[in-house]
Amino acid sequence: MVLLQALSVVLMMSTLALLWIKPIGTAIKILSAQSLILGLMAILIAVRTATPDLYIMGGLTILMKAIGIPWILWCTLRKVGMKRETEKLVGRELSILCGGALLAIGYIVTARLHLSALNLGREYLPISISMLLIGLFIMMTHQKAIMQGIGLVVMENGLFMVALVTTYGMPFLVDIGVFLDVFVAVILISMLTYRIDKTFQSTHTENLRRLRG
Repeated sequence: MVLLQALSVVLMMSTLALLWIKPIGTAIKILSAQSLILGLMAILIAVRTATPDLYIMGGLTILMKAIGIPWILWCTLRKVGMKRETEKLVGRELSILCGGALLAIGYIVTARLHLSALNLGREYLPISISMLLIGLFIMMTHQKAIMQGIGLVVMENGLFMVALVTTYGMPFLVDIGVFLDVFVAVILISMLTYRIDKTFQSTHTENLRRLRG
């Protein structure tokens, strides 16, 4: 499907964009758009494969990760101050280079897998793996708690896409459990961000080292 291919390209571009942008508010918008695209892909695959569960998972992805989680993060950002920028351990140029390397790793690793029996895996699995790796990279290199939460959601999006293109989704209850785990984790990260800001007038996670007795 041409539309599915186009959406997968936009999905990858949105993930790489998170490595370049500075305003956290823009990162939240990109995350919302990425989750919306992933939800639409799930619905398109549900139409193609006649898998009823994927309609529900696509709808939940849009509801929870394209609307709910960004709203929570946006409210947190408003409470701690709108003019916030990301703080990274590496520069933007190096981040993009690392993102390109992780994308290449995704293609190299999946090229060694035997995917002949899969309808979608060979074409879309490299992007899924790359999203998972880049999400982990975002969590490791950003020093703001909100951006680490965004990295967590990107990782989960990559994991969801892996299941989507290889087995047309994990068992329904497993998917729901993963959704709830990520949702609760983002809420906790938002609460932590708010408390850090109130205590240190900054959302830098490095401040947590000062709490050691």
